Amino acid sequence: MRLLWFALWVGLLCMGLRASETPNRRDSDWLIRVGLEQGAFAPVLYVGVSEDSLRWSDPRTGQTLGMGAAGQVWELRRENGQLVARSEQTQIVAERLVATPVGTGFAMVGASPSAMRRYRGHLEWVARDGKLLTINWVRMDDYLKATLPREMPPRFHLEALKAQAVAARSFTLRRLNRYRQWGYDLCDHTPCQVYGGVDAEHPNTNLAVDATGGEVLIHDGRVLETVYAANCGGHTAPIEVVMPGTTPLTPLRGAPDTDADGKPYCSLAPNFAWEAVLTRTELEQRFPKVGRIREVAIARRTAGGQVQQVRLRGARATLTLSGAEFRAAMGVGRVRSLMFDLAPQGDGWRITGRGSGHGAGMCQWGAQGRALAGQTYQQILEAYYPGATLVGAFGK
Repeated sequence: MRLLWFALWVGLLCMGLRASETPNRRDSDWLIRVGLEQGAFAPVLYVGVSEDSLRWSDPRTGQTLGMGAAGQVWELRRENGQLVARSEQTQIVAERLVATPVGTGFAMVGASPSAMRRYRGHLEWVARDGKLLTINWVRMDDYLKATLPREMPPRFHLEALKAQAVAARSFTLRRLNRYRQWGYDLCDHTPCQVYGGVDAEHPNTNLAVDATGGEVLIHDGRVLETVYAANCGGHTAPIEVVMPGTTPLTPLRGAPDTDADGKPYCSLAPNFAWEAVLTRTELEQRFPKVGRIREVAIARRTAGGQVQQVRLRGARATLTLSGAEFRAAMGVGRVRSLMFDLAPQGDGWRITGRGSGHGAGMCQWGAQGRALAGQTYQQILEAYYPGATLVGAFGK
């Protein structure tokens, strides 16, 4: 049965998860494979269970190889091509191992006995770069409940949290099988979505996930990859500008994020405005081919105000690069967004900006501002993903 379900699931991935071809499923019907790159990726790992017992099994046969009790810590490593789990005098050896909690407990894993995190679902391991990478098989609703509090403050208005739940669910479905060469769908940190396991869950975000159960955004007949950012600075960005090489999409073309008085909804964010000084020495170290830099200027902006191109003129060459490349080169902690201005100052250039993050898709602080202004999560999603359709794709 498991192999039949997996074959159907892979088939859906190959079809691009088109809305018309996706079966009516609840969130709890979907299993997500999360690679714990930040949480449990080391040469030696430690495994346990929070309550009741832990079942060790071979996923190829389903055979139980051993049982562990609450409080018992297992050391897991790879030896001679085999996985070896040891605890006191007990040893379990197999090419592949799965650890599944039995009863009310949660599986626990970490790089040290004192740093084990609790996870719903079950755990499996693959060898990668000389280390063991933990894969957490978890239901979609449990994955989202452990993700939302790490992506949006749980104290935010419920309508903003609901919008985040729909965006995170849609993003997840579009990213399924992204790391298939390693046997999982998404990682547990920023390149994917930040996933914290059981201890990250919060009642407010749990409510948002349950209240929007199964809802996703659809565009052109398939689930939209709903990127989002912390703070857009007053206008969201075209996806192809902030993520070079990405295909332009109508719902991600960029949209104003201001109220009737022209005030950005995200202006309530504590990091809405920022500034930094980029020294000549710093710039020359980042762009050595230019030589001694004489000018740094904005060469092109988008209609929404994001910096699309930056020009550096130096003694040896003139370099024009995209705003995204410039931001990456200087560091996203220094150049916090692409909504900025440049002006000479002393032996450098002062950069003043608004917003934080890439700026495409939903503006999270803007969603909070809109919710506080009385907008529903449906209205918030419509504002940030114009042209996309909200549907209950899994039979809600």
